[in-house]
Amino acid sequence: MTTKFSRAILLASVTLIGGVCPAYADAPADSGDAIVVTGQRLAKTARSEQALAPNLVNIQSAETIAKYPDVDAAEALSRIPGVALSIDTGEGRFVNIRGLDGNLNGATFGGVVLLNTQPGGTYFNAAGRAVEFDTVPIGAIDRIVVTKTGLPDRDAEGLGGSVELTPRTALGIDKPFAEVTLGTGYEAFRKRPLFREEIAVGAAFGGTNADGKKPFSFVASQFLLNDRRGFDDIEAAYVNGQPVTPDKAFDALELRRYNYNRKRYGYSGEFDFTPNDDTRFFVRGSLAGYTENVQRLRLNLVNLGGTIVADPANANGLIATGAGTEKTLRDERESHRNLLVQIGGEHKFGEVKLDYFAAYSLATYRKLFDYNTTFVGAGGNTIAYDNTTNPDRPAFTVTAGPNILTTANYALDGINNATEYDRDREYSYAANLTIPVPVLDDGALKFGGKLRYRRKTATPQNFSYSYTGPAAPLNQYAAGGPFTNFYGYLDIGQGINGDAMRSLLASNPASFSQNTARDAARNAGGFFDDTENVATGYAQYTGKIGALGILAGLRVENTKAVYRGTVRTVDLAGNVSFAPASTARSYTNVFPTLQLRYQAAPSLVARATYSTGIARPGFYQTLQSSSVDVGGGSVTTGNPQLNPTYGNNFDASLEYYLPDSGIISVGVFDKEFRNYIVARTVRGPYPGITGIATISTFQNVSGAYARGIEASFVDKFRGLPGLLDGFGVDLNATYADTGVALRDRSSSALPGAIDLTANAALFYEARKIKARLAGQYQSAVLFGIGGSRATDVFQDHRFTLDASIDYALTPHVSLYGNAKNLTNAPLRFYEGNRNRPIQREYYDVTLEGGVKIKF
Repeated sequence: MTTKFSRAILLASVTLIGGVCPAYADAPADSGDAIVVTGQRLAKTARSEQALAPNLVNIQSAETIAKYPDVDAAEALSRIPGVALSIDTGEGRFVNIRGLDGNLNGATFGGVVLLNTQPGGTYFNAAGRAVEFDTVPIGAIDRIVVTKTGLPDRDAEGLGGSVELTPRTALGIDKPFAEVTLGTGYEAFRKRPLFREEIAVGAAFGGTNADGKKPFSFVASQFLLNDRRGFDDIEAAYVNGQPVTPDKAFDALELRRYNYNRKRYGYSGEFDFTPNDDTRFFVRGSLAGYTENVQRLRLNLVNLGGTIVADPANANGLIATGAGTEKTLRDERESHRNLLVQIGGEHKFGEVKLDYFAAYSLATYRKLFDYNTTFVGAGGNTIAYDNTTNPDRPAFTVTAGPNILTTANYALDGINNATEYDRDREYSYAANLTIPVPVLDDGALKFGGKLRYRRKTATPQNFSYSYTGPAAPLNQYAAGGPFTNFYGYLDIGQGINGDAMRSLLASNPASFSQNTARDAARNAGGFFDDTENVATGYAQYTGKIGALGILAGLRVENTKAVYRGTVRTVDLAGNVSFAPASTARSYTNVFPTLQLRYQAAPSLVARATYSTGIARPGFYQTLQSSSVDVGGGSVTTGNPQLNPTYGNNFDASLEYYLPDSGIISVGVFDKEFRNYIVARTVRGPYPGITGIATISTFQNVSGAYARGIEASFVDKFRGLPGLLDGFGVDLNATYADTGVALRDRSSSALPGAIDLTANAALFYEARKIKARLAGQYQSAVLFGIGGSRATDVFQDHRFTLDASIDYALTPHVSLYGNAKNLTNAPLRFYEGNRNRPIQREYYDVTLEGGVKIKF
């Protein structure tokens, strides 16, 4: 282990000194004349910057982040007021700001726009824009800034808000340092270990510059986290219109046993050259992401929706006859990666300030393989089940037919394989100039521009192989198990040997037939190759009239986009054809803002703001690819003519700042949206279809909104006797009321909008101990739009409880311990109402402990 850490430190140091990495960092509001950024990782600095900011922001320092058991930026963001977490396999991934899903919010890393790795993997609207914050480890950042009211000098993306991840900066380092975290842990559900390693090093060197300081400095960080998480999942499909208990009858039931092996990594750094206090050049780099292997075994009960009768032996039970079973194995490997390289500089010429940068970003998603093998059971089963007594733990019994656990009763039906390569690339260039214009006290005019050149592609490939060879029963390819304790009470029998199935497909191609037409259709439907270029200019003026601070400005963004894809057509004779298609769009948006900050007292700040923002259409919403069924008169297509959603935001807040980085704040907000995008099924003419076609697509609607209230209270109790001195609380809550006209033009909550989010933490910081017990609550949310309210899909409310402790053995060495998800909160989805669950995953607790070393 020591050799591994030494090699990692050496690699990071050499990489940084060689100049792979740079620094863009927002200076504190009162940073003085010199270009100096210090203390960004400290909680007191973050709170001071939040108080002095001309707009409404929340800032979380690295010091505060480290007090929680969070490992990635998504989980750290969820502790901030107004930010909610979307999880994936038990870990944080996307975030929601003030009720709005991540596809509608902005994200930057050091001022450079963060990109999406997997457009088809984004949640809620699947718009393909939400940033996977789980690809950014917390060790790579100095702080997190959530901007609630945008400024003209920032990208206008972000209807709910925007996130700035400030990279670890080398600026201000005056002596060498090294920080090392070594940890191991235990994931209780599968009783498997995890391993964690973090290293950060930095130093200043090179003699002295014109101001007597070292002119060169660097910082480098490395992060590794390996786990083998596993969980069980029950998923259901319902059939409506049955005479017996019509809202509870199953059409299918899937018992899914997951095993994940996820390896997270992150490498980042910055190199700075400051020849004097008024000049700075930097280069920065970051490479982060993860690879994972997935094994998902399923026992499927199918054809349950045929003949259904009441169970005479159970008042809550139903009996399905003519049912069947399947066993399937998903054997998949994928990777997500974010690469960012940035160079730039900052200069002061008297009272004039100039800063600039050029950057390259690349986000990729690779699915190396995704084999799905299906064995079909003998069929003819009669199955009695009860999903009413406990909807989350349905019970079933096979009362007639073949034994569904006997592997010899299953025969190989086919194998599917999928690969995918998604690529999101952007070049960006920005420059800003600030000059004094003393119309008001401390008056300054800032203006500049930015160019962004983005190209995003998705190339899914699906291959279906039906087995046509000699009989291949499952008992010849069984592996693992039998698994008799699924969900703690079910027996799902043995597993499937994934290596053997891949080998069979590769070595016996003559035993399989491929459905090339279906494969071509699926591949064409998911393909796109889009470009999106944005040219921006802005100007903003800041100044004071006594205690009143004023910021007013305007930002103009011109967007030029080309959406490319494939149209699939099935003519009246059943012939399938494909044709390339593309649509070009160009539009210009203007974003005014007026933000007022009133210093009512030394510790009391009042704000009133008007700001604007944009959410460009999602890449799957503008999908040029279409599927046209001429005979059936139906069309499924994106809408490349969609307009962006534009938001007018009104905010007011009152903030009272307490000692020890405490705060009491309350605010209200009103966001009014124009051209909000919703899924629509419409009827009308369509080229190639005679008469009226049914078209499933997306449309802009008016009248959408998000209005709410936000409050926070952070305080360390002072004056308590003895050991009680050191306790404190960190509380925040946000309520958002949202609305939009959905399928039937009636008002509904915005899809993906979380009404209530809340955090509550009790902490103790004294006598070498830092301990924290933190709870999070998120209300239920509309996740997917069905044909009616009864078939809408909702993500259920969720409450989690985490604990962490750090004990300082010496000034340089401490021991830490973390416990996550003490409440064993599930990821749960339901259809229509809570007694119709369609998915529930339980993850159990994750424990971790280790040592932190600082020099």
